[in-house]
Parts: sequence; C-alpha cells; structure tokens
Amino acid sequence: MKRHTGQQILLLTATITPLNGINKLAYTDPAKRLRDYERALEHYLTLLRPNEQIVFCENSGSDLGSLKDIAQRMNKQDQIEFLSFEGNDFPPHYGRGYGEFKIVDHVMNTSKMVREAHDDTVIWKITGRYIVENLHNVMDTRPRKSALYCNFRDYPQKGWMDLFLMAWTPASYRTYLASVYTKLIEEREGGFVSAELLMREQLTERRFAGPYRFKRTPRLVGVRGADGASYHNTRGRRKYLVRRVMSIFAPWVWI
Repeated sequence: MKRHTGQQILLLTATITPLNGINKLAYTDPAKRLRDYERALEHYLTLLRPNEQIVFCENSGSDLGSLKDIAQRMNKQDQIEFLSFEGNDFPPHYGRGYGEFKIVDHVMNTSKMVREAHDDTVIWKITGRYIVENLHNVMDTRPRKSALYCNFRDYPQKGWMDLFLMAWTPASYRTYLASVYTKLIEEREGGFVSAELLMREQLTERRFAGPYRFKRTPRLVGVRGADGASYHNTRGRRKYLVRRVMSIFAPWVWI
C-alpha cells in the first residue's frame, strides 16, 4: 500500500458544446459556457495548494486552447492535466447526469494524474462551470475516514443528492461509482427523473453508509444550466444562508 500523502485532485467536468435536445438545459451557448469555464479555472488555479492538482476534462471535443493559455500564464501547467474526448455520443434524452458521470468514468480510467495517485488521494468532482467560493473550507472539514463524501437533501424534494460537488478515493470510486452513469438515464417510461434522485438511489443500492451531509455548506457562484439563472442572485444567497444556519442549529433537517 502506498503511503499517506494528503494529495487531492480537483476534477473539473466540462461540456462546452452541449448535445442538441438535451433534457432541461436552457444555457447552451458554447461561447458563454467557455467563458464560465475560463473564469472557474482561473479561480481554482489561484486557490491551488502544493498538494493539489487539477484534471480538466471536456466531452464535446471543443478547443481547449484558451484554458491551456490560462494555466500557462499562471505558471500552473505542472499542476493541471487537460483531457478531451468525444463523449456526447448518447441519445440526448439520457440527460446531463449521464453525460457528466461518463466524463468521470473517462477520467478515472485514462487520467495520468489519477493513475499515479496514491490510495488515499481524495478526488473532488466539481461541475466545471461553477465556482465553489469556500471550497477549501468544505475540503478541510471532510471527515478523514469518509471514502465517499457527498451531500443528501430531502427538502424541497425528498431523495435528492447534490451532484455539483462530491469527493471519493480511488477505492470508493470502484465500489460506489464505477459505470454508475449507465444508471442515470433521466427520461424513461413514466416520465423524467432527475439524475440527482437516480444517483442517490444508486448509492443506496450499492450500500453506501455515509456520511450523508457536508459539514460545511458550499457557497456556489455560477449560472444554472437548466434555466440560466444565477446561483449568486438574491434568492440564491438567501438559500445558502438558510442552509448554512440549518446545518448548524438543526443538522437533522436535510435542506
């Protein structure tokens, strides 16, 4: 077994040019999406600590030149790996969750940084257009023994699981998440089921035993793909404050 290192990898998932007809996706302009990825990447490169690396993986075969230029300009090219592949080869009704976790499988199977990672390396999956302003606070309060770290919610919709941010070790990925994207088909007989509900069902089936909640509430900045609304508008900030307060004073309420 490899020795403990405290190494962490930020896995930034990206789709610059979405599939036509993808479910519940209104924010589709490739130029706008690329600008979001550029802003987020610069933010995370600024935050990087010596024991941290980034894998940026894009699944529509789009040009990553401007993103590579940012890493070069910031002299962080040794701490980042760029991957690109043609991963949008599925029916659009399968949905965004299917596409994103297909990216994750691609990274876990092909990334040089991941292949060279130690057994205790923690991989933090972040939807790459979003900025988690307090990311290090979330990372630093993760329980040491939590091989898979994620956030369940039961309000306003029961059985929900946040997918924009979660973490795992290589071993826990093999146990709980390998090929899980094939189970995240959102449109099926009987209607649409969100990937956030399907993922939680899958973890339950795979006997995931927690922890089920982040110790710190992520403070999210970005544009929501479903409708183009900002996570950082007045309503979004209010939601963050409510969730933060409830996590402190009523942690049994999964909001």
